[in-house]
Amino acid sequence: RAWSQFYFLFLTLTGLIDGSDVSQHPLLWRPEGQSATMNCSHTKDATFFQMYWYRQLPGEGMKQIVFTTPTPPYKYESGFSEEKFPATKSNALTGSLTVEKLLPEDSGVYFCYTVTQTAEAYFGGGTKLTVLVKVLPPSTKECRNQKDGPRKKTIVCVASGFYPDHVSVKWKIDGIKATSGVATDNAALREGRYYRITSRLKVSGEDWFTLYKNFTCIVEFFDGTATIPYEDTVLGVEGLFFLVLWELRNDLI
Repeated sequence: RAWSQFYFLFLTLTGLIDGSDVSQHPLLWRPEGQSATMNCSHTKDATFFQMYWYRQLPGEGMKQIVFTTPTPPYKYESGFSEEKFPATKSNALTGSLTVEKLLPEDSGVYFCYTVTQTAEAYFGGGTKLTVLVKVLPPSTKECRNQKDGPRKKTIVCVASGFYPDHVSVKWKIDGIKATSGVATDNAALREGRYYRITSRLKVSGEDWFTLYKNFTCIVEFFDGTATIPYEDTVLGVEGLFFLVLWELRNDLI
């Protein structure tokens, strides 16, 4: 056991950390519940047939996930399973790691490194995986009282469980950007490893009780090259009731 720990330390100290030899895509964005596959390749020769995968969560050190070679089975570390983190390595020069059924806590940086039996090692630059926010629509139960007709109604949109914190929120009413009545947190709030942001849209009671009126919350992420929007929509109460009754009536026919 002591020897294996020393061997790993020796690899770390003598290995060459050089992203030009080991290639990984720097950014990967996937919605919660889906899977994310990260690829790794290198330009060394076939003696570099061993590949390790590591994960570094926000605020933590790196932890080894799995050790792979072109000849399975692969060796998984405690706390990591093949079901959650299936790996592939069909040849000496390439390999991949997949994270299944993504959860917010899977967000982090995933590193691969390749090594020879003579302890020469090369790290990749890492892939930053971000599990995208789930936008929660507001509860219509909070705005059903028609006696409040002329009063303002406040619709709340909550985005949580995301990392990092570079997001923006905007609203649309019937497809048109809302420019008034919008109040969004000045910055995303840290909750443990992840972030949460809340935005509110204040509308008139007349708008809220208008048939087919829709209110859309849009959360936008910048992934380094493009802005990716994620959205959810809630209908005005009258429109919602009408649709529910219509669907029920059709089910009974």
